[in-house]
Amino acid sequence: MRDSSLFRKHREKLSRHLSAEDTDKEEDNDQDDGEALELRPSIPRRQRASDPAISYHRTRALDSSFPDTRNPSLAGSDFAKVGSQHVRPSPITSLSGSDPLGLTPVYAFPNPILDIIFVHGLGGTSRGTWSWERDPSNFWPPWLADDADFSRARIFTFGYNANFNGQYTSNIILDFAKELLLSMKIYSGDGHQGDSLIGELPIIFVAHSMGGLVVKKAYILGKSNQQYESIIANISAIVFLATPHRGSAFAATLNNILKASPTGSAKNYVAELEKQSGSLQDINEQFRNICGSLELVSFHETIKTNIGAGIKKMIVDKDSALLEYPGEISSSLIADHHGMAKFRNPQDTNYNIVKNVLRWLKRKLVKEDTKSLAFTFSQDRAIGKQNTPGEIPVEQRLMNILGISEDIEEDLDNFTERLLQGSCQWLLQRQAFQDWVSDAPTTSGILWLTGNPGAGKSILASYVIALLKKRSFFGSCQFHFFLAGHQTKRTLAYLLRNVALQVALSHEIFCTRLLELHENTGIVFGQQKATIIWEKIFEGILFRLPFRDPLFWVFDGLDEAETPTELIKFLSKIKSAVRINILLFSRANKDLITGVRDFLPTTVHEVISAEDNEDDIREYVISSIQRILPGDQAQEEIVQDILSKASGSFLWVRLALERIRDNWYTKDDIRAALTEIPGGMGPLYKRMIELIAEQPSQPHKMAVSILTWAACAFRPLGVAELEIALKPEFHDFYSLEHTIEEVCGHFVVVKNSKVALIHHTAAQFLLQNTSELPVTIIPSVGHQHIATVCIDFLSDSSKWRRAFSNMQTTQQSNTSSHNPTSFDEYPFLSYALTFWAYHFSLASVESDDLLETILSFLEETCLLWINGVALFGSLRVLTRSAQNLKTYLKRRTRSLAKRSTPSFTLTRDSELRQWANDIIRVVGRFGRNIVENPASIHKHVVPFCPKESIISRSFGSRSRTAFSVTGITSKKWDDCLARMTMGEDQTASKVLCKDTFFVTLVGIDGSLVVWSSETCEQVRRFTHGEYVTYMTSSRTSNLVATAGFKTTRVWDITTGEELYRLPKARHHHTRTLAFGPNDDEILVGYDDCLIECFDLATAREKWRFSAKEPGSQDHNCARYMAISPDLTQVALVFRGRPVVVWSIQRSPSKFIPPKRCVLTEDSMRSAEKGDAWNAPEVALWQPGTDHLIIMYEDTKVVEWNVRDDEQSPQAHMGARGMVLSHDGTLLLTSDVNGTLSIWTVPEYRLTYRLKYEELVTDMAFSPDGTRFYDIRGTFCNVWEPDALIRSQDLDHDSASSHHDTINSELVISSDDNTRIPITSLVCSPSGSVYCCGNEDGIVVMYEMSKGKKVRQIAKHASSTSVIQLAWSASERFLASGDDSGRIMVKRLEPPSSGKDEWAVFKLMDRRIDEALDQLMFDAKDGSLLIAGRTTAYIISLKTKAEVCRARHPDQREGLWINHVTSPSLIFKIDSVKVCRYLWKTLLPQDDSISGAAQALQLDDSQGKVQRAVRIRDRWLVLEVLSTDACNASSQHREIELLDLHKLYDTRKKIHGLAKQVRCLIGCFQDQVVFLDHQFWLCTWAIEPVYSKHKRHFFLPKDWLSPTALRLMTLSPQGTLLCPRNGEVAIVRSGLTY
Repeated sequence: MRDSSLFRKHREKLSRHLSAEDTDKEEDNDQDDGEALELRPSIPRRQRASDPAISYHRTRALDSSFPDTRNPSLAGSDFAKVGSQHVRPSPITSLSGSDPLGLTPVYAFPNPILDIIFVHGLGGTSRGTWSWERDPSNFWPPWLADDADFSRARIFTFGYNANFNGQYTSNIILDFAKELLLSMKIYSGDGHQGDSLIGELPIIFVAHSMGGLVVKKAYILGKSNQQYESIIANISAIVFLATPHRGSAFAATLNNILKASPTGSAKNYVAELEKQSGSLQDINEQFRNICGSLELVSFHETIKTNIGAGIKKMIVDKDSALLEYPGEISSSLIADHHGMAKFRNPQDTNYNIVKNVLRWLKRKLVKEDTKSLAFTFSQDRAIGKQNTPGEIPVEQRLMNILGISEDIEEDLDNFTERLLQGSCQWLLQRQAFQDWVSDAPTTSGILWLTGNPGAGKSILASYVIALLKKRSFFGSCQFHFFLAGHQTKRTLAYLLRNVALQVALSHEIFCTRLLELHENTGIVFGQQKATIIWEKIFEGILFRLPFRDPLFWVFDGLDEAETPTELIKFLSKIKSAVRINILLFSRANKDLITGVRDFLPTTVHEVISAEDNEDDIREYVISSIQRILPGDQAQEEIVQDILSKASGSFLWVRLALERIRDNWYTKDDIRAALTEIPGGMGPLYKRMIELIAEQPSQPHKMAVSILTWAACAFRPLGVAELEIALKPEFHDFYSLEHTIEEVCGHFVVVKNSKVALIHHTAAQFLLQNTSELPVTIIPSVGHQHIATVCIDFLSDSSKWRRAFSNMQTTQQSNTSSHNPTSFDEYPFLSYALTFWAYHFSLASVESDDLLETILSFLEETCLLWINGVALFGSLRVLTRSAQNLKTYLKRRTRSLAKRSTPSFTLTRDSELRQWANDIIRVVGRFGRNIVENPASIHKHVVPFCPKESIISRSFGSRSRTAFSVTGITSKKWDDCLARMTMGEDQTASKVLCKDTFFVTLVGIDGSLVVWSSETCEQVRRFTHGEYVTYMTSSRTSNLVATAGFKTTRVWDITTGEELYRLPKARHHHTRTLAFGPNDDEILVGYDDCLIECFDLATAREKWRFSAKEPGSQDHNCARYMAISPDLTQVALVFRGRPVVVWSIQRSPSKFIPPKRCVLTEDSMRSAEKGDAWNAPEVALWQPGTDHLIIMYEDTKVVEWNVRDDEQSPQAHMGARGMVLSHDGTLLLTSDVNGTLSIWTVPEYRLTYRLKYEELVTDMAFSPDGTRFYDIRGTFCNVWEPDALIRSQDLDHDSASSHHDTINSELVISSDDNTRIPITSLVCSPSGSVYCCGNEDGIVVMYEMSKGKKVRQIAKHASSTSVIQLAWSASERFLASGDDSGRIMVKRLEPPSSGKDEWAVFKLMDRRIDEALDQLMFDAKDGSLLIAGRTTAYIISLKTKAEVCRARHPDQREGLWINHVTSPSLIFKIDSVKVCRYLWKTLLPQDDSISGAAQALQLDDSQGKVQRAVRIRDRWLVLEVLSTDACNASSQHREIELLDLHKLYDTRKKIHGLAKQVRCLIGCFQDQVVFLDHQFWLCTWAIEPVYSKHKRHFFLPKDWLSPTALRLMTLSPQGTLLCPRNGEVAIVRSGLTY
């Protein structure tokens, strides 16, 4: 099965929170109306004995009176039927009696993973033993199935005749044990698919009383009988409930009673239970010796059992109930002997103890419960397949893709646990709620419930969620709680990812599409903006899927969201194939009311009043007072007093009850407490603070510190985390949880081992309203304290270096990397690593000491911190921390500007900014490698950092590395990440960014080159086949459209496949393209102002719209067109005319005149008079608005609000080209000099400027806005300035606007484009010098030691590029060839005693009439081979004359190589064959020399030998690439091994190695050197079958242009030469390190 019980697990886990008691009118006529709906699991606990056993899908038909028998109007409504139509019970067995004998299945599910068998004891039965008051409706084993951990367990009972009454029987425990073994052996299931035999799954026994002895005896018998071998082998654990292992003193008494009974007789099995019984001693002795592999848990009773006549006895005492074996776990239950196996309800404490033990055993025994998961969407269908070994489970894959690491149901659990039985039912009476949940087409799909703080909105939300989870179809409800104390969960992006995960876990088709999206594009969403998540996942996938049933979304705490208005805007854009009903809970503030009114006008708004909560609060108070003051006669008076002050606030009531609980000793104490409790939350909080202040000094100090952590922490801390954080102040706590309860005045609660404030209003009170109170928490001081604690915790370098090393070793040994459990040993480590910079960003900017602390930490421990973060697996922590450092600097700069005295720390401030920038650069250049190998930050990164970077200055002399990097003159970081060339004689005209790719449009034939944005490698190339005038992409899918003169074509960018082709009947130029909402249609705009919409599937026109006034004779052609993102408007740009915007009418019923953007200076001009307006050039729609940004010929930029016809001119930008970021918040412009500028929108404030002197022809932003691309000349440049890593946090001190972020600080950068690109590179045979040829035809020699220029060697024409260099073996001759076919040969003389410089003498200068492929000298320096594309030439170096020439008969590209042992021979190797030729004649070697065929056929494949590496003059390692020009991603790379001594043998393909190699580099110490796909430089020792290779170091991402990969070479000493930006980087000693 395909990972899919996981989906069922998430559908069903939540259903345990709320379940309606079956309303049985025959049995419960006197039932109180208030109990019609209550909190309980979904398995009915009042099931009749005659009912069928629980079905596979554990559902029951819903009665028509749901949800409340008190509301007849609702009983027959659609709400009563929600989900019921999908319930199809499928019983697995029917019981003929209420207590069957033998093995009886109680619950099962397809593809189970665990068996649990219940065995009763003396006098018990298979159902009665496990039923409260022996009522079958209280039979509790099926309750387990409501827990997600047991949803895939099979549950059985085993019954045997152990009654007291009846005639004499000879049965003993041995007989019962044999029955048990036989029942398990012969169990064959009930024919359901996926049924397993007993013994195929782990088995847990739960045994009561004598049942434990039966299980033990069965285990003993089975151990010695091979027939039961598989069963015994799978028995993994036994839970004993009051089992008399050493007998019971009551057994003899019982047998005497039975003897005297007229209807009974003594029983042998009772006699065996007597103290000192030989049978028991024998069982115990044998069991002790064979139970070593079992998990044993024993519970003993603590209450005496009533045996009649008022007599009570302890049936099985503690000494007998415990085995006292090593490893045994033992405890007690508060119950008598019968109550050990009977529980009143799922809230019963004893039940939860037993359930938790079973859960612990299950998790211990079944290591991975998602190995055989099935998607299940109805009661009769389950599909899927099993995970292969080592495959990541689907749930984990989804969580990785969506960037979610926490339990998505934890928050729901926290709120649902506080639900009181029968509460919240008032909501079911609301007509608005009934309409919302009924899914009626005529009703609004959005309901907004608002209430005051503390009114129980979150509890109400959890009630609705659980209600929908139970009563609606499976998987229909998704939810999210915005939590003020958890900053991540407040974000819109997290909400979208959370909802997407829940839908994926419930719906197979959506899950499949989401996984396919990731597989095709590699995109992950953990770091993506909300806009991208919305477009790609929701608009691109979810809203297009026709689910059978509606989705219900419940979002609580909308007012606590980071950007609630943005969420409202997103919800207003929903256009879904399936109805989505949305329920919002929040306080009603002005911004929300305005946002809902403007964007969601059909929303139904309901207010939660105090009267709504009145009954619920009363019940809550009554039940609480009854627990606090049982039997007190004054309860009603106390209840009324509390209710009179509650004002509908559950929170106030809760805190008031806590005060009473602490002061209940006397009635006077209670009255005093009630008097002291003020009404309203503010006064109550104030009184709580005063009580904290009245404590002694130490508790007071503890309380303040705990409150500081609870109020200021980024997320709620675990108890273990907080204990470590507080340890420097208070050392070891006896019980921190108890301390919190005692000293924090009920401000702080501990739930699920997490520490949090009782309510978000408490945080607001503590941080904003305590200035005049005895306890004050100043936010900046609190954050400074937390930042300091985190830094101190991380500063123990020696400790963390050892710990991180151990963690990495552990992770590498596990199949799943970055396992968070690696941090379990250090609870506070994750928080300190992740959030120290967040707290620093909000700390006091007045403290120079804090700045010094942070700088000292970075100078000493920065690399170690990065190491720890990389172990955690999320480098987003690093970039976010860098943003936080910049935020702090911005706040500090503002503060310093206000000081009257100058600051003396500006230098230190500058250092902090450098640290922020360096951290961003390290992530950009080395991020993927650091995550893969976290310790590499210490060894492999520092040498590649520029010399003036602060990381190099701080760690360069301390770095634990032996290799060095020289040759690069730039001492600062370069904003250019990569430069790509399109290929020989090809120039890109356009660039487009799409997901994890970027696309360049090349050449007159319309070739599209797809590049990976991660590695900047070419992924694939496909061709339109004609000149392309326009290119665009879908916002939501993988589609790209191109328009030529004859056709418009649509491609899948992930495969290069052409999906659709639309013939173009019109002769007008295409000015714009836009995909329809579902990508099933495309809009094409022509320069004659016509827009046509085509159905892609049929290529037929669906409609057309002409953007011209009726009868217009204006034949001007539009030079530019832009269709709005919502496809409702089109902007047309004409030369010398105003920009015009038309509303697109698919079927015009009336004429709607266009709107014109007439500039102020053009307002008096007239077209009729021939006046010319300021000519517009480009118009861009700003996403999410009706604003159009227009660039004019005079470089002015105008933002035009089309709807309101308002203009905002910007004359200071000097723009000659422009492009908007994906979210519309940044504008990139280029000027006439090629300078690029980035402006914030809508302020148009300059935030970044790049000076680069070359004209820009096109630009594009990456989808996330952290990069931009431009095309200049023959290059496509990738820029990644740190200024684009924008902080998502506003300035908390004085943010004036939403856009007032860190990127308002101007960054000016420049890139040195004066260096001429290197086009060829060769190293001297001795390795002392190397030569480079460049794009200007110059050949220059450099020394190897430091890359210093030695001298110019040759000069070709400046219009040519030197593409080939060859050095003779003696180093006396150097040949260079350019792309015009000119070859120059120089004779060289190295320095000697009489001269200090190399001498260069002209030897030869000639030209060939074709493209040059290769130059090579013979072994004796007598001849030069010139290999052209079709012909090879041999030139004598002595006579300088051509010796011979030969045409290639097959025109196949190949490499020429000198023969190993015979200097007179030469090889030509291509992908098909190896040929031997004579140097003198270029004729194939004749038979008298070879004694064999002239050519040896080696392979049938077609391709190109990319590079050949010779090893020890014996082996030749070839890198062979296929020549599939259509799809480079499928380009087949083979690594082949050729024995030069045995040319007649077939060369071997080294398959395992081929998968690792990105490109071959050379040879070092008889090993092959290559670059792998993660850009590690690796070596491989020659072996017949690949087994392993060794990694040495990795290269920075910005070094790896296609040109660099092609030219990279290796010296004989193992020094790597890598071209970079017109220079050569020299990496020395890297392969010996």
